Amino acid sequence: MKKILTIDRSKFRPAEGLDPQVFEEEIKKLEEEKAKVLSDPGNAQLWFDFGYTKEFLNDHQGAILAWEKSFALQPLNFVTAQNLGNTYQYFIKDWEKAEFYYGKVLELRPDHPQAYQGLIDLYRYNWPGRKSQVEPLLLAAIKNDPENKLPYNISLVEFFADENDAAKAKIYLENVRELDESQVPELVETYPILK
Repeated sequence: MKKILTIDRSKFRPAEGLDPQVFEEEIKKLEEEKAKVLSDPGNAQLWFDFGYTKEFLNDHQGAILAWEKSFALQPLNFVTAQNLGNTYQYFIKDWEKAEFYYGKVLELRPDHPQAYQGLIDLYRYNWPGRKSQVEPLLLAAIKNDPENKLPYNISLVEFFADENDAAKAKIYLENVRELDESQVPELVETYPILK
């Protein structure tokens, strides 16, 4: 617990344009959150808040430690799992752990679009060995989150157009056309392979 609650200012970086006073206030807030955690270490929300402030201060590793503690205490909290997936993917660059936590989100909420988007980004842009998972993932997303089938179909068009697979891209373009024809001209203009 001591390692997780360590406050090391050398790991903090203000966001670009952040007022220095606000930055210092966030560090003070972190000290207050630490005291709260120490007074109630079984409270998952307090761990989450501590991790959130560490993330705000760009201490990604510190945020991970706090959020993993929070998730261990409250394993049904899909928001914590989503934060872990995002931080592992975009900052820590640990693809396996990002995939694990996005998978946890989808176990808890099979209709959660942010988890699908995280996995799509992971497989499409960051983990080349998993590109073959993009289409099955998006088809599962369409099934489990039908309210967002248009953006998922657009993602399939874009993915296959980027992969120079015109035949598959055009199949999904027809789905887009059926869902919202107004989206088609921009896709065709962006991806000449669709003409």
